[in-house]
Amino acid sequence: MKISAENPKFDGKAPHLLIKKDDIADVVLLPGNPERVHMFKDLCDDFHIVASSREYTIGTGMYKGYPISICSTGIGAPSTEIAVIELIELGAKALIRIGGTGVLSSDIKCGDMVITTGSMRLGGSSNFYAPAEYPAIASYEIIDCLIDACKESGVDYWKGISASIGSFFAGQGRSAIGKKFHDEDLIEKYRNLNIINMEMESETILTLGSIFNIYTGTLCAVHANRVTDEWLYDFGPAQMKMCEIALEAAMLFYRRYLKK
Repeated sequence: MKISAENPKFDGKAPHLLIKKDDIADVVLLPGNPERVHMFKDLCDDFHIVASSREYTIGTGMYKGYPISICSTGIGAPSTEIAVIELIELGAKALIRIGGTGVLSSDIKCGDMVITTGSMRLGGSSNFYAPAEYPAIASYEIIDCLIDACKESGVDYWKGISASIGSFFAGQGRSAIGKKFHDEDLIEKYRNLNIINMEMESETILTLGSIFNIYTGTLCAVHANRVTDEWLYDFGPAQMKMCEIALEAAMLFYRRYLKK
């Protein structure tokens, strides 16, 4: 059997996600951690794992009558790029990142939610698709639904521009094995630009979503505050709340914008 190296398919399945078009819903939530996919078995009806390969675990179920898929992306831009491209090719209409983040304001508490409106493109992979001047912007429609879902949940939420960085240590102002590879005032530089948080995947999702004309957005639970130097040790409850809010937002998106 001859398989194209340009666009490989294995029995009609995407080469990395190992799923077919019928395996996913129109709306897909994108956690980084594969283990987070399993959190949805108690939140959705008829939830089942469709495939699991490398950093990619994909599950699909129903939430209040609407089909929802969850696909982990792994950490950072390269693995996220693969997931996003294959999901779009399979017909996904909306991709919403859900994950953890570190914030750059003392006013934002660990356990709060952050909705990304746009992102600095510091991930790396999207540079192969568009020049640096091309913006990474979340879809208004997704932002609208995330805001209303946060309000309904009663959680404290913030919205603004994120720095999406292809580095956890030096790129986010952390020392690596006792050495510093970053400017001493790196965090302050981001704060002066009114960047409210740092994470590692959003800009890849937002940039590719705009290029390929699908809806995208990001909701993150705050795991760390870089100004007050706090790390949320038990972030399970915040992650569960984030998943619940994301499902409500997905339902609103179906009703308002997909008209289903």
